[in-house]
Amino acid sequence: MTHTAPQPVRRVASVDLLRGLLMIVMALDHTRDYFSSAAVDPTDPLNSWPALFFTRWITHLCAPGFVALAGTSIYLQRRRGLSAGSMAKKLVTRGVWLIFVEVAIVSFGIFFTWHFHFLQVIYAIGGSMIVLAALQFLPTSFVAAYGFAIVFLHNLLDRVQPPQLGLPAALWKFFIIPGPFLDHGRLWILDVYPILPWSGVMGLGYAFGAIVSLPPARRRLRSLQSGAATLILFVALRLTNAYGDPVPFHHLSTHTQTAMSFLQVTKYPPSLQYICATFGVLLLLFALFDAAIEHRWLPRALGVVEVYGRVPFFYYVPHFYMLHIIALVVLMCVTHTIHVHPPQPMFNPPIPAAAFSLPVVYLIWISVVASLYFPCKWFAGVKARRRDWWLSYL
Repeated sequence: MTHTAPQPVRRVASVDLLRGLLMIVMALDHTRDYFSSAAVDPTDPLNSWPALFFTRWITHLCAPGFVALAGTSIYLQRRRGLSAGSMAKKLVTRGVWLIFVEVAIVSFGIFFTWHFHFLQVIYAIGGSMIVLAALQFLPTSFVAAYGFAIVFLHNLLDRVQPPQLGLPAALWKFFIIPGPFLDHGRLWILDVYPILPWSGVMGLGYAFGAIVSLPPARRRLRSLQSGAATLILFVALRLTNAYGDPVPFHHLSTHTQTAMSFLQVTKYPPSLQYICATFGVLLLLFALFDAAIEHRWLPRALGVVEVYGRVPFFYYVPHFYMLHIIALVVLMCVTHTIHVHPPQPMFNPPIPAAAFSLPVVYLIWISVVASLYFPCKWFAGVKARRRDWWLSYL
């Protein structure tokens, strides 16, 4: 048997709450990309500073959280009675749709060009869903074993080159190690979220669904225990530099730089140490939010955050367009012309006159997130009232 008999499973509000927090925090990193005046790598312990480092590091929680919670949601849907065959069809079609959206809609929103495609978290979720479409026919313990094996072992491939295995470089970039694709010397595609390591993250998220399905007190205890164990493993691996990240930890000239070096884990692709650090925090946050919901701590604030978590895709796509349009308007205002190239975050930092300090970046971020609240609340109501098939794709 691959699954126990379906049992009634309600929507778990703490999952939406955690996802909502991640959606809010995610927009901070993208706001920084468009508007920050910092001309250094924010995670470089030698040149960054605590506020900038924290602004970037806190958003490390987002991608593994999105991917893992997508797996958790899939597990909960299976528990609600959806058959493996029906789920496989849904996952494949949704996975293909998400890859299309990444290439044709999200990438354009970031760069305002059709000549370059940026493959990131939506692409990784789509590809991982296609992998999970096959895995979810197996017992949950097998899916968990797959997730653990991929997350713990994929760093062994960091130094392996495709020719050593007789594999094409393109396949390697799509599935194992990030890399660019060139078209006659021009950057055409940049894949920074290879599917294999992220499919392991989704597999672990799927297995976490078994914990989420437990009674509240038990799932909080399991989450706390798992989070603490994961953080202990991270500390052990990081202090010893034994395995799990290509960037080693160094004792530097100041305590602040040393602390930043300790937390400077590799996201592209997600190293074992990166996953341990972020998963440990995410598991503790889940337990905290689950307790907050049960004990009704700050119910209005929690309700606001939960709205974003109930319609993550509806929030995710427009926020890029909003940030990019605002950045373009600022650029036109400071250059006194409409004939400007659109801002290209990550590749070309904003010109000094159109860049701002962190407090202003935070203000822009809060304004954009707040402006999307009522549209998200409206759409969350639509999804709660209706069961149209197309709503599951938005």
